[in-house]
Order: sequence, then C-alpha cells, then structure tokens
Amino acid sequence: MIYFRLIFAVFILFTSTVRANDVKIIELHQNKSLDQLVLEAENKDEEIQNYALENNTDQSVSEDQEPKIQESSQGNENVINANDTENISEEPVTLLKTETIFDLDEDIIARHLNTIQNIKSKTLHQEFIKILSNIELEDGNISDNRIYFIIKKLYEIGEIEKAFNLIKKIKTNNIYNQENLNFFYLIELNYLYSSFKLAEVCELKSLLFEKSIILPENLLEKTDIFCLTLENKFAEARLVNSLLLESELETDQNFQKLFNFMILNEQAGNYFDPLSNIKSKELIFLYSAMLRINELPLDEDFIKVDPQSLLIPVILSESTKMEIRIKAANKAYYDDVLSINSLSALYQSVDFNAKQFSNPEETIVSLDSKELIMAYYYQLANMQIFPDERLSIILKYWNFAKKSGLQKIAYSITEQIIETFSPTSENVEFAMQIAFAHIANKNYDESLKWINLYEISNLNNDSIEYAKFLINLNKNDNLDTIINYLSNNYTSFENTINQNALESLLVLIDFLNIENVSQENLSYINISDARSMPSYFLMRDIKYNIKLKNDLSVFMLSLISMYNKSWIELHPEHLKLILNSYYIYENKILIKQIILEILNDLEIF
Repeated sequence: MIYFRLIFAVFILFTSTVRANDVKIIELHQNKSLDQLVLEAENKDEEIQNYALENNTDQSVSEDQEPKIQESSQGNENVINANDTENISEEPVTLLKTETIFDLDEDIIARHLNTIQNIKSKTLHQEFIKILSNIELEDGNISDNRIYFIIKKLYEIGEIEKAFNLIKKIKTNNIYNQENLNFFYLIELNYLYSSFKLAEVCELKSLLFEKSIILPENLLEKTDIFCLTLENKFAEARLVNSLLLESELETDQNFQKLFNFMILNEQAGNYFDPLSNIKSKELIFLYSAMLRINELPLDEDFIKVDPQSLLIPVILSESTKMEIRIKAANKAYYDDVLSINSLSALYQSVDFNAKQFSNPEETIVSLDSKELIMAYYYQLANMQIFPDERLSIILKYWNFAKKSGLQKIAYSITEQIIETFSPTSENVEFAMQIAFAHIANKNYDESLKWINLYEISNLNNDSIEYAKFLINLNKNDNLDTIINYLSNNYTSFENTINQNALESLLVLIDFLNIENVSQENLSYINISDARSMPSYFLMRDIKYNIKLKNDLSVFMLSLISMYNKSWIELHPEHLKLILNSYYIYENKILIKQIILEILNDLEIF
C-alpha cells in the first residue's frame, strides 16, 4: 500500500482571544504586524508533522472499525459486479497499471495530469495534492521529465509552496532539460515573491543571471529592476528599465506603472493608477510584492488570477480593503490554510467606532458586506458583559452566518464564548442551537449535555434525533450510522428530491446494501438522461484496475473520469463505478468522506 505524509500550510497568529466569562473588553483597534500574523518558518515543520500524525490517527481505520457493508445475497464483495469485470482481461488502453507515478510513461503522466482540472470534491482534491506533493526522490536524483509534469500540475492548481518544496528535493545539476530547469527556477522565484522574502528574491536573481537562466515575460529583468529600486539605485534602475522597454515587443504597462510609482514615490501629489487587466500568471507574484512594498491595495480582480497562492499576501496587506482581506481569510480558513485564531485576530482588527457599537441594528444595515458584518458581530459579542446579552448576540450572529454560508466560521470563532454558557433551565429554549454549535466544533460531550437538557424539558423538536445522529456519525469510523439513517428516513427523501437526485441516492443505497428500503411506489418521469458518461476505454481501464486493486491507477483514472463534475452531476452508472473505485482505494480510507459529500450535495445532510 501507498502511504503519504499529509502536508498543510499552517498559519497561526500570536493573539490572545478573550474568553467571554472574563468580562473584559478586547483591544479592538490594535494593528497586527507580520510577525503576529504568520508563524515563523522555524516552528512550522514541527507543527505540520504533528498535524499529519494526528490526521493519520484520526483517519486510520482499524479492523474493528472497518466500514461495515453487508454482503449481497450472491456473496460477492460490494466492490464491483462480477459481470462488469469477468471479461476485462485485455491490457488497458492507457497502460496505467503501476503503483508508482514515476514508473509510468512520460506521455501518460503529462496527458493524465493535464486532464485533471477543477476537482469539485474537497476530499479528492486533498488526496490528489497529497499524492503529488509527497513523492520520494531518492538522493534527490532526477534523470527525466517525470517530476516536471508533477511540479507543473501543483503550480497550476495554486499549490506553489508544495511545488517549491519538491523542487528543493531535486539536485539541479542532474537536470539536463534546460526548459525544465528554467521552469523550476521560475517557481522558486515566484514562491519567494509570494512569501515576501525579498532579500532572498534578489539573491536568487543574481544566481539566475550567473546561470544564464531565461524566464518568461522578462521576469528576471524586471526582478533586477525591482531589486535596484529596493537598494535605492534609481539611476541604474532607470537605465536597465530603458533597455527593457527597447527589448519588449509589447510594453508591460502594469510593471511600468509600479516602477514609476516606486521611483516617484517621494514626490508630492504622486498618484498610483490601478493595474489594468493582468494576463500573465508568471508576473502576478512580482506585482503582488511591488504593491505590498509600496503599501498599495490588492484589488479583488487581481486576486482572481491566482486566489490559492495569493490568499495570505492579501490577508497581510494592510492597505487592501478590509472586506477583501476578510473574504480572503474566510476562504483560507475553509481551505485549511488559516487557523481560527488567525481569523479571529483579523476580525478583531476591523476598526469600528463607539457610535457603531451603540446602535447594532442600524450599523448592521449600514455595513455593505457580509464580511464586515461577520467581524462586527464577533466584536459585539465579545464586548457584552452580561451572559444573557452575550447569548442573544451569538444567536443573531449564527443566524446571519447561516444565511451567508459562513456558519462553520461563526461556530468555530465563538467556541470559547459558548463554552462559558451552562446548560440550565434559563437557557433551555436555545439548547439545541448551542448543541449544534458544539457538534460543529467537535465538542460532543458538551453537546450531549445540552441535548439532554432539552429532552427532559419535554419540548418538541425534531432536530434532537438529527443531533444525536451527527454525534454518532462523527464519533464512529464505520458506515453503520449512515446506513441506519438512510434506512429510517428514505421515505421522506423520496418525496422531497427530484428524479436525478433520487437516482443518485438509490445508487448509494444499493452500494451500501440497504435492503429494507421499499421501492414499490417508485415512479419516474424522465426516460432519458442528459448526464454524460466517460468513454468506453476509460471505464474499461477503471474496471481493469479495480480488479487488480491498483490503488494509484484506480484513483487517478476515476478522478480523470469526473472531469469538472460534482457528485450529483455524475450519471448514476458512473457514480456506481466511482464508489466501487474508492471503496478499494487505500483500504477504504476515503469512502466515508465521499459518501458524506454526496449526501451533502443531495442536500440530505
């Protein structure tokens, strides 16, 4: 089996979050430095390793906790129907049958990696990144183009740090393809720009000139000009820039605007004209660094060129509009790039005045973005002295966040506040709302206290059983909780979802071998299906590799077959094949999360 180390970029702020029971006002208007916003690199590796160990422990499935899927009456494992594989004995068309990416033909690697675009499943996206970024390179040696395609894919999907980490494992003296070498140096330079390590940028620039490296869009020459301005060598910078203007076929107006601003920055009345349309991703990191060094704002349209790589630069840019910074921070949190402590510090740094806090309803109406309202509610909740007032604000906060699609953030960022609330008769009316918040924060024991309080109060609430289901679902690794829930609630789903969703649900029910679901009254309207299917050859390859239990091949081919589709957009027969594929992958390690994603897409969870 293949085991991979899971690497996440972790950004933790050194901030003190005020607990609600301290009756203490947060220092709301204190500016955050870069040192406060990002954990120093020396401490990062240890935290990543600890996180990976914890994550592997959480995700591992012991024999006792193995997902329990009942065997069919024919006695076959629920992996793939025997009729689907008994005739698949020929060699697969793509010959993708090995378990190490480097054993594959270069053309196959390039073609397949280029095919994988816009992975809509977070579970599969994370696994794909883990596969690409944790490749072992023996002694750092490389003799062909295979690693190039993998690093290129990581760079394309916004994982520039992971691409950079792979490059640092390579002995550049062993790279004989000059184009590959140029590309690796491009990524290294852009990574240093993205992490704002400008001294290292200028050191690398000098090395690249010595090696006669050529980078696209005259990036190296522009870096030289940028470094000269940082060193206050303005006359030399102007000279090099004039040579650049003579050599460029099309003038880079964005660079010229930034350069002129840096040269003229100290002149009175200097005005910066915002950047025009940015066409080249290769230059986006240079522009970002030039904007930040001059304390100029990063525009939201600018961010869209590469949102994955530019989230942290945007968050740290104090000159950028706060709502844009918060939007970037929210996304970074959902992408597991930013901690909740970091997010709370940014929320606290938003500058609201006393008048705004004196009239919350009027202020919320006046704020023109949900990002600012999220920050306002958080500050307002922390300012409340009396518990009942604090709880009232928290409930309004959660309600707003739910409507805005930011409920996970609201639950997590208020975790320390709700820990101070006691499950008493005074709070019984709100017990279930608090219980669900504790569930979202994985505080299951606390959640059960509030559920028990609500139950003994004899108040009617259909969500009690659902809350208990969520607790069991998260505390157990097997699939029994899901099976029982679908078995007991199928009738209500059958009457509330459309035919396409119902077909997908029935595929899942069949996959889980839920036998007590009656389909006697099932009727359908549509007799044709617009959902497309993968090619015959691709499906044949997937089945072939399922039969051979080639984990990596099954994963890659199944991912390719899902090109740009969500779970509910898959044809039912395609969905069945995908479920069978990931059921055998890495001892079923992904199957539970995949099923949860499908049910979430179906709006059942």
